[in-house]
Amino acid sequence: MNLIIDTDVALGVVHEDRPRDVDDAFAIIGAINDDAFNLLGITTVYGNAPLVRVDQAAQELLQVKGIPIPVASGAASATNLGTNDAVEFMASQLATHRLHIAAIGPLTNIGLLIRRYPERLENIESVVIVAGRSRGRSFFIGDTGPVNDFNLENDARAADDLLRSRVSVTLAGFELTSQVTLTAQDLHPLMQQGAIGLHCYQRSQDWLNFWLDRFPEDDGLHPWDSAAIAWLSHPEWFIAEQRGWRFRQEGDVPQLETDSLFDGERIAFLTGFARNGAAAFLQHIVSNIR
Repeated sequence: MNLIIDTDVALGVVHEDRPRDVDDAFAIIGAINDDAFNLLGITTVYGNAPLVRVDQAAQELLQVKGIPIPVASGAASATNLGTNDAVEFMASQLATHRLHIAAIGPLTNIGLLIRRYPERLENIESVVIVAGRSRGRSFFIGDTGPVNDFNLENDARAADDLLRSRVSVTLAGFELTSQVTLTAQDLHPLMQQGAIGLHCYQRSQDWLNFWLDRFPEDDGLHPWDSAAIAWLSHPEWFIAEQRGWRFRQEGDVPQLETDSLFDGERIAFLTGFARNGAAAFLQHIVSNIR
């Protein structure tokens, strides 16, 4: 299947005095190595780090992997309301291809695409986003929280535009991937999986140590973004419910809530893993970083 990954990848980046998430990089390399996908390109967006650092991390990742996939730079903030290279790249691909989009960062590029090129949306087979929650659900890691629905909160307007566009949408958010972790032991095989495996292993250690220090009740890192990719190639690993959706404000924080009782268009919400699905998902992540 044709795929574009819209990402705020920040493997190896230190921003605001702390290491940044590594799971976007795992998702990208996993997609490259999955025979289910024809990865047409990577589009970048602010989020885990400033856009210039995201662009650098994406280019470095592909250079180490040794594969010439196009990278198109996107929005630097939610206030960038004009077009950009990422939006134009997605639009050009949609002119000639039917494709899926794994949007694993803030949704600003997707919102701009919808507003600028509504006639191209019919060629989007689905968009998978890492956002959303069950009605009334707060996000906790152990006793720590509530924690943010980061991608959604960075640009809730873009998420609203996507959901109103009638494009097929799947939410693979916190409630799903908070159920699984990749431990330090799980990551050890990466050291023997070529240059890209070693690259990902070495640059994930600071993030893993930061995460375990901040959330000592956890035993590893959560592969949030890999789930968006795995859903497309291995839906049998997951439990999906068709739900309605709504936006609500919790103080200053926008929340995208889902419930089967809500009226309106249905979206797929991933609630958990099928039998043996979690183990297969985690093993697939590690074995595909090579």
